Amino acid sequence: MVCISLQCQEASRRWKSLSPLDPVSIAAPIDECNLDKVAIFGGTYKISEDGEKVEYSCPKGKYPFPSATRECERNGQWTNEKQKAICRAVQCPKPDMFEGGEYTPHKPKYFVGDDLYFECWGGYTRFGPENRTCQESGKWSGETTICDDDQGGHCPSPGIPIGASKVGTSYRIEDKVSYDCQNGLRMFGSKTRECKKNKRWSGSEPSCRNSYTFDSPEEVAEVFGSSLAETIESSDPDRVEGGLVNIFIIIDASKSVGVKNFKTAKDIAETFIEKVSSFDFTPRYSVITYASQIKRIVTLSESEINTEAEKVIEAIQNFKYSEHDNKQGTNTRCALQEVYNQLSLDNLRNEKFLEHSNIIILMTDGKHNVGGDPSVEVNKIRELLDIRKDHREDKLDIYVFSLGDDISQDELNDIASKKDREKHVFQMENVDALKKAFEIIDETSAFEMCGLSRDHSEKDNEKYPWIVKLTITRPEGVEKCKGSIVTKNFILTAAHCFHLDDQVHYVSVELGPSDRAKVTWKVQNIHRHPKYDPNGKKDKNVLKSFEYDLALVELSQKIEFSPTVRPICLPCTSGASWALKQRGKAVSCKDHENFLLSGNLVKALFITEESKDTLEQMNVQIKQGNWRYGCLKDAEKMEDFKDVVDIKDVVTDNFLCTGGVDPEVDPQTCKGDSGGPLIIQYNKRYIQVGVISWGTVNSCKGYKREQVPTASRDFHAGVIPGLAWIEEIIKDELIYLK
Repeated sequence: MVCISLQCQEASRRWKSLSPLDPVSIAAPIDECNLDKVAIFGGTYKISEDGEKVEYSCPKGKYPFPSATRECERNGQWTNEKQKAICRAVQCPKPDMFEGGEYTPHKPKYFVGDDLYFECWGGYTRFGPENRTCQESGKWSGETTICDDDQGGHCPSPGIPIGASKVGTSYRIEDKVSYDCQNGLRMFGSKTRECKKNKRWSGSEPSCRNSYTFDSPEEVAEVFGSSLAETIESSDPDRVEGGLVNIFIIIDASKSVGVKNFKTAKDIAETFIEKVSSFDFTPRYSVITYASQIKRIVTLSESEINTEAEKVIEAIQNFKYSEHDNKQGTNTRCALQEVYNQLSLDNLRNEKFLEHSNIIILMTDGKHNVGGDPSVEVNKIRELLDIRKDHREDKLDIYVFSLGDDISQDELNDIASKKDREKHVFQMENVDALKKAFEIIDETSAFEMCGLSRDHSEKDNEKYPWIVKLTITRPEGVEKCKGSIVTKNFILTAAHCFHLDDQVHYVSVELGPSDRAKVTWKVQNIHRHPKYDPNGKKDKNVLKSFEYDLALVELSQKIEFSPTVRPICLPCTSGASWALKQRGKAVSCKDHENFLLSGNLVKALFITEESKDTLEQMNVQIKQGNWRYGCLKDAEKMEDFKDVVDIKDVVTDNFLCTGGVDPEVDPQTCKGDSGGPLIIQYNKRYIQVGVISWGTVNSCKGYKREQVPTASRDFHAGVIPGLAWIEEIIKDELIYLK
């Protein structure tokens, strides 16, 4: 039950050989240090349970200076004894650089309650909040404010977090920017970021922090809980028994952490496992504790235990802090090497090894003092999992949580994963705040996330679980359309699929068909967009207008989501914010639109039937900017519009255009595709930006597509222009951004 690697054995041997005067062995009996010198002005202190450490506390909005703790050294003096302890007012970092605009007021220091106001210069667009407030946590409210002039860079401006300076102003592919923090501040996130082909910056946005800066339990619960749920869901949408996710829980048991924090960390691990057990899937657990050596509580190879939440919790409860004989050492590298060893063994035994996602949750104060640099083992784990630049990053998430009042910020950041628009390192005010964060994680909706699919499946209803088929059976004939699931009650489709006098019993909805039989749903109501009027532009010689070609079909009973029936994401909703990694109170609908529909050519897709009951994905490009003129020209060629004076009366800005043969041939939509979603894929999530409405040419014959004519264009009713109406109809089932 101890660490057996040569590296860990050697580290342990060297630790035991240290002389009593070695500087890393600092603890001394408490009576050798003068208690008269530990008082703190403006705050309180207490002696730790082991009697060798002083812990300071200050009122809200203040922090202990020069440090949160003091230890009695071998020379009979307290650490930092020459500096009197005092509670100082919390400050937030001051701006070092701000590009493309101005901020006010300019002050040498910013304290709790102070505001910063941002204004962009002419020609620059502001992204993020107009004002930010200094909080008790030592952090500014909101996200980083950015002024961007969109001067043709491949990537948008990455911005400059408050307290940081940036080197690099070119944002083309493979261009890099680097960041530094002001003196006295430590960086969380990526020091260097690179502009990628997908128009995203590598790594994670940096933040510059004081030693006393902390994350609130509410922030951690929201960010970590949702990130964790998404990792679990996207890696194993159907929650396969046996699990496609490995979860490693590592707890620092060294003396600097202390028995109280260790016990609370065990409670946190139990709370976490209980919550995950309520998710309808089965991961494999490994639980490790460490000081100078490691102790294995549960391993990946213990199949009779590691998938049983109750047994894993019981094993954690039975483990005692006293089982670590030598707590002076903090051998974080050895703990991570144990993860590597367990994964290596699993690689030999498991044919699906590379299909698994791996989550590492490390609770530590980050003060390794034996065993070497822990990040070396992180790199070995990445290599074993075949994680390389822009490849398989989704297969490893390392979350690092501060454990204790006195931590090493640099080590926490070095170990944690760094992914664009994600956060994997958390510094808490104290261990009780960390415990609260895990207690308030909301797991109830973890598996109802929008825009997910099992895209590697061979079954259409798993690959495209949000697609529905609509059949309208009238006395004069049958019409077929498609639609998309947006909530448990509503299907989004095209208004032109319905006649004004259609009765609800004319319409049937087919969704999530089983392998044995089709499953149809009854309709309660049909809601057409109030501005949809086919005859509304006849005064402009438009024989039939498709403006606002949107409809919502309300089902008579709620859908139960499953692997074959899931909602698609709509832009400007909270679900899409999670899918796009655009979270926070400052995120707006415009931010979603700018992100999804930026550039002259935007990759998109739609789902069609290539043969009866067989769905297939078609990749197209949304034409914007100068490319959109070709759409207008081809629309002008239609016989129906020969008398239209201004083609923009037909093709308004509310339509998205695909099709044509330049720069690539876009497959065209066919008659039965009407009402289906036009989709933008981001990572493994699908966001609907349009509804298939009408086209210039229909060369389809049944399910077969002929060669695409050069003048073939398809027009899609934009979802974003119709969102105000969607929100009015679907009031309570989605959370909308403004």
